[in-house]
Amino acid sequence: MERPPEIRIGSHRIVFLTDGYWRNDGGCMFGVVPRELWKRSHPPDDRNRIRLNLTCPLIVRGSDAILIDTGIGNRLDDREREIFDHGEGWMLNGLRAIGMEPGDITAVVLSHLHFDHCGGIVRRRESGRLEAAFPRARLFIQKGELEIARSSSNERLRAAYRHVEECLGPNANSIEAIEGAARLTSSVVAEVTGGHTRDHQVILVHENGECFAHLADIVPTRSHMSGPWNQAYDLDAMTTMERKAAYLAEAVRERWWVSFAHDDAIFAARIVLDCGKLRIGETIVAEQKN
Repeated sequence: MERPPEIRIGSHRIVFLTDGYWRNDGGCMFGVVPRELWKRSHPPDDRNRIRLNLTCPLIVRGSDAILIDTGIGNRLDDREREIFDHGEGWMLNGLRAIGMEPGDITAVVLSHLHFDHCGGIVRRRESGRLEAAFPRARLFIQKGELEIARSSSNERLRAAYRHVEECLGPNANSIEAIEGAARLTSSVVAEVTGGHTRDHQVILVHENGECFAHLADIVPTRSHMSGPWNQAYDLDAMTTMERKAAYLAEAVRERWWVSFAHDDAIFAARIVLDCGKLRIGETIVAEQKN
């Protein structure tokens, strides 16, 4: 595997790791947006699935190595692998390519607990046993997200979080529940946005007037920068629209780097305003590998 691309934010390296590509239903990813519009940039296969990335930025400074989200990992059964077209994942290969291993990760921050963001916190061994994928890492999750994932009586939410105990169980001793905005280091901050899930959070790195933001599932692809382009999975689409508009406006004004959780072509970009519309500026291109 080629060495993953990276950028610098002050004294921080932001390395764009990925857990590889997967496929998901295009209608679910774009909600009320007509297929004739989204298929131009995200062509579907014969099962209406589009190709998506599993971008997991790694923030490195000194002895700190903070991973944002973990992708799907290798815990899916054969039927799920066929549905989502995802195999073993690339995370471990990406770490090796930068001279690191899972034990070097000191913290994992999960934007939320959907399977494509938290599945990689465990690894399935050949015996079938699930183990913590990052054995030394502290695991930061919003308290509200944990509570809903574990105890909701809502049928839709129970289905969305049916994998949670399988993922969290091997990591029980590492979980640190946070409430609201939290400063993880002097420069790394988690902020709650809501929208996609009630307690969905994003991660920002600020230093010396520079900023990197991983907006996770409020802006999962470049196409979702547009206000009404939201996922059918969003619990509160209006909140998603409001929060992403605010973050993207600041990203334009302050020339932030913004990374996309699921864009199959772009890991990250600077966002520019062109004739009143948000556009992609300077980019970090994703590895194009089947």
